[in-house]
Amino acid sequence: MIPTVLKTRLSLKIMLAVLGVLCFLVPQAALATTQFSDILYLNGQKHSLDSLPLEPYYGPGNPRPKFRAPNTATWRGYIATWEIDQGVLYLKTIRAWTDHGEVGLPALFPGRKGPVAATWFTGKLKVPQGKMLKPAVPHPIYGKYLMITVEKGRVVHQEVIDNPGGTRSPGR
Repeated sequence: MIPTVLKTRLSLKIMLAVLGVLCFLVPQAALATTQFSDILYLNGQKHSLDSLPLEPYYGPGNPRPKFRAPNTATWRGYIATWEIDQGVLYLKTIRAWTDHGEVGLPALFPGRKGPVAATWFTGKLKVPQGKMLKPAVPHPIYGKYLMITVEKGRVVHQEVIDNPGGTRSPGR
């Protein structure tokens, strides 16, 4: 016969073990927050940007600053505003947060106040278009995407990709 105190401790240990297992089984998306997108101005219109063209800028010889998340919707620690002008991708502004407060473009590019040509970026920019099909985390899924191919900061191709089933986000 097991004393009542031992039964209670054993029951508590079993409940904690089950809770621990459940924490690992719950999808991480259920615990996540949709992230604020960077912004892209294209042909004078404002769009959400489902890509992060600033990230490749950082690497050997150019370490990423220690940004901090001002909230759970901005884990990367910044929101950048971009523009495509005459076929060139420019970083127009940035709102970034550090331990010393909010900083802007001059903190990342000393001596620069205006737009910076994104010559470091080669890849695809993904611009959601049309109707949102699924409010997925970290980025919602849309019916169409404008895919913009960029090489060393210059636009070389654009195409619209249909996503009729809305089961996935192209390029992810």
